[in-house]
Amino acid sequence: MNNKMVILWNAAELTGTRTTEDPGVPGLRKHAVARLETLGYTVTATSDVEIAKNELADAEIYYGKAMASEVFSSADNLKWIQTSVAGMEGFWHPEIRQSDVNITSVRGIYSDVIADHMYGFILAFARGLQTYAKRQSQHSWSKSADVIHLAGATLGLIGLGGIGLAVSERAKASGMHIIAVDPAPKGKPDYIEAVYSPDQLDELLKQSDFVAVSVPQLSETEHMLNDQAFDIMKESAYVLNVGRGKVISLDALTRALQEGKIAGAGLDVFEQEPLPADHPLWDMDNVLITPHTAGRSDVPYQEKRRLNLLVENAERFKNGEVLLNVFDKQKGYVA
Repeated sequence: MNNKMVILWNAAELTGTRTTEDPGVPGLRKHAVARLETLGYTVTATSDVEIAKNELADAEIYYGKAMASEVFSSADNLKWIQTSVAGMEGFWHPEIRQSDVNITSVRGIYSDVIADHMYGFILAFARGLQTYAKRQSQHSWSKSADVIHLAGATLGLIGLGGIGLAVSERAKASGMHIIAVDPAPKGKPDYIEAVYSPDQLDELLKQSDFVAVSVPQLSETEHMLNDQAFDIMKESAYVLNVGRGKVISLDALTRALQEGKIAGAGLDVFEQEPLPADHPLWDMDNVLITPHTAGRSDVPYQEKRRLNLLVENAERFKNGEVLLNVFDKQKGYVA
């Protein structure tokens, strides 16, 4: 093992990770690199793709958000890729998928904060907060906003991974009935009443008052919620998405809302990002929009989690142990 690691970060990812007092290297502060070096690694960090390609010629480890096929083709000795994000979208190249290189993700480091965001959508719609917030600017004392008694409502989770399970814990505190769809659930707490396979999605849609999406973007999940799905849902139901934008057809969702097929939507991700300024969703009173911020937390807090996972896996790799969060490269998610 040559103990060489290459880190590639683009300019946008450098924001918030460096300070005047601790400039560090792109993507990681000095103390982070020091922890890796303590394990015996030689770390090359850069935001320059050409430098990364050159350094990868004899490196065994790559860390970053994505990896272009031309970068991968220069990495003759690569054995392990650690992504800086939860999904595999940036590594979805045939060359990588067909190789014997392990890919691991940071799955789990965002679960609690994203679940808080999702649960915030649920609470807002249940208590009419989206309506009252808009009336506040009008100095209106009207009490006519609709409310939903959560203890009698059903939450349908599309995806029962880390985020789905964290949302279910929060929903349980409100006494909600909870059901889910997942092809390979990591676990089923007793309070989740049913877990359906993906081909039984219709069963979940028929029953749910809130449909919460937190699945990865795969060929089989793209446009999972389409015109047919919205026709099946209750007219009183809300759809919530903090997973991947392309899981929901933006056109189908817009039509469903315009035609009153569903009651509303809480959306952090979109099929098209940024959502165009002239898109109809912006002006709908029954839609809550956040700009892909569900995973945000205090920078030091998130950085520490990401670093701890990287260091843990780096130590495991050095010792020949099983890595954490290994992707099934054919399925596109952590098995």
